[in-house]
Amino acid sequence: MLQPSAEIFNLGNQSGTEMSYSEKMSDISPSASSVTFKGLVTSATVIERSQWRIRSPINWENLTENEAKDFIKTTPVRDRRTNMEKNRFRILLVQSTIAQRSQLIRQHGILETAREMHWIGEEFTYFMEKGTTGSTVVERDSSTGIIAQTPKDGLPYFSLAVTELNNCRVKADADWACLIFTDRDIDVENLLCSANFPSDFAPPLSPDFMFLPSCLLQWQVQETRDRVNSLTENILAQDDKLTAGQSRALEKTRSALFELEKTHLTLSRRWSFEQDLAAKLLECFRVIERRASRDDEAFYSRKLRQHVQTQNNLSATLRHDLDTIPGKIKFQHGMIDNQISIMIAKNSQTTAEASRKDSSFMRTIAIITLVFLPGTFVAAIFSMSMFDWESDGSVVVSKHLWIYFAITIPLTVMTMIIWIIWSIKSEKDYRKNMREKII
Repeated sequence: MLQPSAEIFNLGNQSGTEMSYSEKMSDISPSASSVTFKGLVTSATVIERSQWRIRSPINWENLTENEAKDFIKTTPVRDRRTNMEKNRFRILLVQSTIAQRSQLIRQHGILETAREMHWIGEEFTYFMEKGTTGSTVVERDSSTGIIAQTPKDGLPYFSLAVTELNNCRVKADADWACLIFTDRDIDVENLLCSANFPSDFAPPLSPDFMFLPSCLLQWQVQETRDRVNSLTENILAQDDKLTAGQSRALEKTRSALFELEKTHLTLSRRWSFEQDLAAKLLECFRVIERRASRDDEAFYSRKLRQHVQTQNNLSATLRHDLDTIPGKIKFQHGMIDNQISIMIAKNSQTTAEASRKDSSFMRTIAIITLVFLPGTFVAAIFSMSMFDWESDGSVVVSKHLWIYFAITIPLTVMTMIIWIIWSIKSEKDYRKNMREKII
């Protein structure tokens, strides 16, 4: 497995189980038990004193929906004793406990409260309500942020907004807020705790929380890579079966290929999303750097920038595989079509042989009829009442009656033997002619 070259990141592979989001929003009613709310407040100082890591397990604050709204509204007190005097990070994680994305996008109260407190803007609300796929940098007079949302495709889903809050005395003390919606298949805690926080922020720039979308980018790149590799293996396995002639249920095989095409389309959209997210993160870093350079020249975290660039490069390596997969699937469709054509030809040949045999049998019956018809006709003539073989009317049975059977039985047997020999020879001649035509 490829690993990023940046030494500060070493996330584990978090492959999510494929889930179906086929339930429509109108068919589902919100349920408090199907969505959980968790809050986290930390700071750059706390993370630094933990050797630039977010300690595991995270001390999440479990919230109700109303408490989650209060969490957004309440600004933590600046307290040096708790290392919360500056650069504070707040995360509200809204997570679905079931495989229903619609439960998340119906959290209108959370979205409205977050918009009022400037955690999000109209752009993020639009993303959530319209199901927009992609990411964008949000730049305002007093703040900078980024929003991103994965495609609605049945794979693990997340939607997040990371925003710089304008509630600090000086720029170096900027707070950051993160609102993130995910389904149950994304382990946000593991993503945060499995990587080192970048430690090379230098004045006039202060640490920000672009760390989280960078971690999600790495998770998405790994997720897509694993699924593309699995898809390629499935296609090759199917190719081997078709080549070896092991596939008999062609309709089932064709259905499997259609599913592979669907999976390829899904992964292509995910790949485009992660490429866009990487580009937007690098753009966001430049915006933050530019805005901080108004007084003094600022340089954004080299480690975080390198990490995002590495993930972008790793993602780019999948382009060749994604481009070649449609050709492989098309080739397999052609193989199935060829096999179906061969089957039709064989069935036609079988039908032709059956018709030929029926015709041969009818011809044999006609020949036998012709052979015995004269004798039958003569016997019928002699048995007519116009012939009086015994004038006195008595019944006479000749003692030579056995001669009739002695001649009739061998003649019948000989006729049947000749017919069988003739039929076998005709069959061999036919097969020989067919082989010569094929060659």
